[in-house]
Amino acid sequence: MQVTGVRDFRSRATQILSGKDLVFVTKHGKIASLVVPMTDAAALPVELRHELLTTMGRSISAHLKEQGVSESKLLKDFKTWRKERHAAGR
Repeated sequence: MQVTGVRDFRSRATQILSGKDLVFVTKHGKIASLVVPMTDAAALPVELRHELLTTMGRSISAHLKEQGVSESKLLKDFKTWRKERHAAGR
């Protein structure tokens, strides 16, 4: 297990993320994040993967709602981006 501050994490992210230790990232002395090494995501139990995706989905949904972004706006923007990306590749 490793504990590092946000500033140190930013400057050494590649090194830290390639390690095998759990990393607690702190901000002003309080835990802000927990980084878990993932060598094989399929090794995580299905229940845990489901819980992680559900939690992330709720968090993203709440953030978008807070920013005033609707699902239809998001889909429209994505379709526009995809068309532009496809056109640029030709």
